[in-house]
Amino acid sequence: MVPELMGMLRRGLRAYGPAGGLLLLLASCNTTKYLAADQELLVKQSVDLLDPKNVKDRAEVTYEISTIAKQKPNDDFFVLWPREYFYLANNKAKDSTAIDRFLRNTIGQEPTIYNDSISRRSATAMQDYMRYKGYFNARAYHEADRRRKRRVNLIYHVEAGRRYLIDSVVFTSPDPGVDSLLQASRPESELRAGEPLNLENLDLEKNRISRYLRNNGYAFFSGAYIDQLEIDTSRREGYADVFFNILPPQAGKSYEQYRVGGIRVLTDYDPLNLSQKKFGLDTLIDGVQFLSDQEEFQMRPGILRQNIYLRPGESHSRDDLEKTNLALNGLGVYRFVRITQQVDSTNDNVIDYLIQLSPGKQMSVGVDFDVNYTNRNGSAGVGNLIGLSLEPNFQNRNLLGGGELLSTSVRAGVEVNPRPNNNNPFFNTVDLAAEMSLNLPRFRDFSFYSFLNRLPAPWRGNFIGDKTLANLREKASTRYSIGYEYLLIRQLFSYTIFNARLGYDYRKSATTNYRINHLTIDVLDPTIEPQFARVLEDNQRLRRSFGQQFFFSILFRSLEYNRAGRPDRRGRSINFNGNVEVAGAEIFGINKLVNIFSENPSTLQPRSGAEFAKYVRLQSSLRYNKAYSPQSSFSARFVAEIGQPFGAGAEGELPYVKQFFAGGANSMRGWAPRGLGPGGYVDPLSLVDSSNVNTNLFLFQTGDLRLEFNAEYRFPLFSFFRGAFFLDAGNVWTLEADPDRPGAKFRFREEQLPTVLAQPFYRQIAVNAGFGLRIDLSYFIFRLDFAVPLRYNYPDSNLDDDVATRENIRYGERAYWTTFRSFELSDIRPQLGLGYPF
Repeated sequence: MVPELMGMLRRGLRAYGPAGGLLLLLASCNTTKYLAADQELLVKQSVDLLDPKNVKDRAEVTYEISTIAKQKPNDDFFVLWPREYFYLANNKAKDSTAIDRFLRNTIGQEPTIYNDSISRRSATAMQDYMRYKGYFNARAYHEADRRRKRRVNLIYHVEAGRRYLIDSVVFTSPDPGVDSLLQASRPESELRAGEPLNLENLDLEKNRISRYLRNNGYAFFSGAYIDQLEIDTSRREGYADVFFNILPPQAGKSYEQYRVGGIRVLTDYDPLNLSQKKFGLDTLIDGVQFLSDQEEFQMRPGILRQNIYLRPGESHSRDDLEKTNLALNGLGVYRFVRITQQVDSTNDNVIDYLIQLSPGKQMSVGVDFDVNYTNRNGSAGVGNLIGLSLEPNFQNRNLLGGGELLSTSVRAGVEVNPRPNNNNPFFNTVDLAAEMSLNLPRFRDFSFYSFLNRLPAPWRGNFIGDKTLANLREKASTRYSIGYEYLLIRQLFSYTIFNARLGYDYRKSATTNYRINHLTIDVLDPTIEPQFARVLEDNQRLRRSFGQQFFFSILFRSLEYNRAGRPDRRGRSINFNGNVEVAGAEIFGINKLVNIFSENPSTLQPRSGAEFAKYVRLQSSLRYNKAYSPQSSFSARFVAEIGQPFGAGAEGELPYVKQFFAGGANSMRGWAPRGLGPGGYVDPLSLVDSSNVNTNLFLFQTGDLRLEFNAEYRFPLFSFFRGAFFLDAGNVWTLEADPDRPGAKFRFREEQLPTVLAQPFYRQIAVNAGFGLRIDLSYFIFRLDFAVPLRYNYPDSNLDDDVATRENIRYGERAYWTTFRSFELSDIRPQLGLGYPF
């Protein structure tokens, strides 16, 4: 496998290496001729760690040091041409036209002229940074490499030396109450004996101490009350003793520990009407007073009380205050939530709270618009589709006075062929849908999770832990939804889907959330067009995936997990999305149980001619983003998806609507949706015939497994125009052999079949690349991508061999790559869409 992969790489470089060399030649622009005689251009900058073995996380530290440099080399336009060239070449007195200003100010960039004194200051700052990280003997200096005339390659040399370790951490306070809490919090300390000393952790420790004390009644304690940190390195070589000392309170006073006093909630506060003094409504619930000057409470006070975590008489807690603020904002009913605290005038150790809630608009109406372009043909303009969809929506954010969110939407979309004929009608696709959902801002258990909390698990503990159940009750919302969809693809099929769901949305943290679906019913009713019926007759697996199906789940249907990573200091972030879906498990279990006691085992059916869908489906998407500047970044995505039917023996198939496909504006952009694969299979009708016309304009190829990798480098062009270079690689496969589609099965090694020489999956991976133009209008991004297939999932269609003959021959790697010997503009596949593809 490895030699063949290396062969693929070598042949790709051989094919595209000359073009790359030509681009590099074009990148050579003489910039220094525009500089003054005493000026030098800073063209490169690097950091050299002289003792890298002494530095932990060398890559991170090197990057952090590089950001300290006060001068930066200029960027390149389109990754090739230096931007300072456009600035200098168009900066003469006579360069006053609009195009000159555009090249100078938009594309160009003021050159970075090397300055030795700035470099010395940068080296000093780097030395201070290393000492801040615990390398107290660090030193740094700079070196200017002038081997290229009037071009400086600046190198910063950094010697870290030995890093000091923590020997002991001491907490002290003259206030007995504070001191006892300090000692009790020592196990939670960020600093531990034997670990490297890092002054960043000292700052974290100050914040931890302050927060711990504020959560235990000391409401107004801050890091300013912690004395300047003392670090003693004299007692032991290479080790440091760290002292945290709390400053004494002001003369005659002590640090006050507060309890929660009165809590007043103004439920309809208007900041523009400060004369509100009389409240017609006054309700007290669990020690919290709710006031309103309206005729009735817009939000039921009992619901508001459930979202207030402060408890009268208990110690003040900063965490409870923040949880209250987040929970009230999370109701989605209020434009502003303001919580003020004030010491009680009659009791110095009591804090009273005033919560001001300013309602927002209860109802809203919006419209979503989408446009796409599908290139289904090798010949430009023949059979290509333009898609438009309109989706008006309505929301009521407080339907029943308890923060219930009612959302309704209607979608109407069409795909049209701008050049219709007898075989290709004007309207190709019609998509109609309606959906209604009701979200309750509270967790309705229905005793299911409480039961799992008491049910012992095979592993340690119960199926649902106490902490998980408490978090669900605190942060999860309940969701009911119903929907209907009608999809018509002319000359293929049409289907209607009705669905109803009960589930939960659980936002565990600011970066992590879950969506859980339990009781779910979907009814799929397809209608096959005569042209497609002939296709189904020739493909038994495809035929079995169609039909009237009921997707029924009682206890569990799906679990979706989303993790949105926050960018680190280097602008890198990783996002993950995963989904597990199971349909028909309960029906399968009931069927098995019934057959145990039945003399004539049978398969349960919802009605004659229909069946219950039974399958497991796993999906995952990993996304990486690296931001170089606010407008330039590198993004990559890896997708792995698999589905498997169960309970239907050898005849079972994954329902067609649950199978995976590749191609389109958000997938493999060199192919039309459902136009790639599965595996190494190539539909003879999808090839261009002798008249250069694609005879199969209705693509339907899908599979049980999808692997795909996408990468983009995004950069600014000018004004609100953005550009991107992208590459896509991937395919779909079936998990079982399909006699009607040779080569479709996912395999790890080559296998000789009776009529086909089946290739391993890595030889069936298709590759495309291209350039994208994006118009960033803030509210939405209009995207036009131009893709070119570079590698096919089968030997290139430009070969003269017959397709059927090809399947029995072992071709070399070169046969899979596009040769560009007969390249035409029609080989470029445009894809139109809104927003980024991933």
